[in-house]
Amino acid sequence: MLCPVEIISRSSRCRDRINKSAVCAGLGIPYFLHVEIRANEVLVEMLRLDLDGAQKPARYASQVKALSGQKSEVIEPFPISFDPVELLES
Repeated sequence: MLCPVEIISRSSRCRDRINKSAVCAGLGIPYFLHVEIRANEVLVEMLRLDLDGAQKPARYASQVKALSGQKSEVIEPFPISFDPVELLES
């Protein structure tokens, strides 16, 4: 697995944001994408596994973070560019 995507819900925010990414980091999955859809905004955060070896257990570091109205752009693990508000459009 290269990059799991977690849709974070209000009812399970801690489990979605902390616990699941910790499990994936421990398995050595290189990227993790958080998507949090709120009432009228979206937060998207691409995380990258910290490979410097200093942190045990393995953890993710934020690579790109964007709110609605901001452009989210990454090259790795795959090129993608969008405004998170597009996730609210039907």
